[in-house]
Amino acid sequence: MAYTLQEIVNKLTGIDDIFFFKLAEDKGFCEELLQVILENKNIKITQNKPQAVLRNIKGRSVTLDLECIDENGVLSDVEVQKQDNDDHQKRVRYNMANMDTAESEKGIKFQELKDIYMVYISKFDMFNKGKTIYHIDRVIRETQETVYNGTHEIYVNTKIDDGSEIAEYMQILKQQSLPDNPKFPNSCKAIRNIKTGKGDGKMCDLVQEYAEQEKIKMLVEMFNDGLVTIEAAVNKLGITEEKFMEYSEEYNRQMV
Repeated sequence: MAYTLQEIVNKLTGIDDIFFFKLAEDKGFCEELLQVILENKNIKITQNKPQAVLRNIKGRSVTLDLECIDENGVLSDVEVQKQDNDDHQKRVRYNMANMDTAESEKGIKFQELKDIYMVYISKFDMFNKGKTIYHIDRVIRETQETVYNGTHEIYVNTKIDDGSEIAEYMQILKQQSLPDNPKFPNSCKAIRNIKTGKGDGKMCDLVQEYAEQEKIKMLVEMFNDGLVTIEAAVNKLGITEEKFMEYSEEYNRQMV
């Protein structure tokens, strides 16, 4: 079944990568998201960078879904994740290490390192404990005292609705329909603007790219299940067999 661009937009939610990318361009959305999840209505961000790339010349570079800096210089990385197909805590560890490296100048004293908040939004309950939000602290095992090094790990999901304000906000990110919740005006406005075409024209290009990716994914799955031949798949996509196999190998790697 073929969908129009608007029908595809209507089906997207705030935790779809392509849609979150557009939302992350809206400063008001970013600020409200952090205010809600970090439970601090006084947060004011000075910079929001969707798809912020941290170069690592000696290792794997990192692309952050959203990097924010507030008026006190505190860094936040917001990641969205729909699939439970990776070691998410190690991804968090790697991202935070690269953020420290990217923000540090030679000769800096460790006390000058900026605080970092890692906000990891998932469609699934990562720890399967029935909570909407989880805060991970560093604890001295022998005394059970919490100690701080300036890093904050926060995992929040759209699956569990525990009746909290954070859970209410997560339901806005989860829904496909146009949101209208007066508690979260900036986020509702940003989502409505994109869904109704009031945002800039880049959304159409992104949706076309998304639609093409979904088509590739569907054909790879059908090929894996023996429902379509490689000849039929490449004809549908207009690519070479070699390129299709590259897509297939990448998809299968992600599913491991």
